[in-house]
Amino acid sequence: MIELIEISGVASYGDISENLNELSRFNFIYGSNGSGKTTISRVIAEEMAFPTCKVTWKGGTKLQMMVYNRDFVEKNFNQSAELKGIFTLGQQDIETRNKITAVKQELDNLVAEIDRLYMTLQGQNGTGGKKGELMALEESFKEKCWVQKKKHDGKLTWFNESGHSS
Repeated sequence: MIELIEISGVASYGDISENLNELSRFNFIYGSNGSGKTTISRVIAEEMAFPTCKVTWKGGTKLQMMVYNRDFVEKNFNQSAELKGIFTLGQQDIETRNKITAVKQELDNLVAEIDRLYMTLQGQNGTGGKKGELMALEESFKEKCWVQKKKHDGKLTWFNESGHSS
């Protein structure tokens, strides 16, 4: 059981130590906003994180404790963004839900990238884009080849496989 809580130099507490003593097995701490309730609960939950504070245990034996505060709620409850009134209970479930949300966002980004690349390849109506450019270049190349062929028709000598002209 906790015998004494000494708090100083953290959050709303000054450098002079404030003491909570005569504590019982179960303690309810209440007060107005900003009065230090959450700070007290954080000191109890993670004493090592507060070097200017001290929790003294009866007989020097630290027992298992459970602190229900804002931090507990944030770590263990998650309100669903998609479904109002639905929440997830448990820190591991929240982490899993956050991973799922991140993967869904990554998937959405990849789908958007695929759409963008498809638009670059096919164009707005499926006949433009890089494929349309390639078709236009091929057509231009064929036309230029045809012009050159016609220009040189009759001037060329064709050879067969045996090397003789025809």
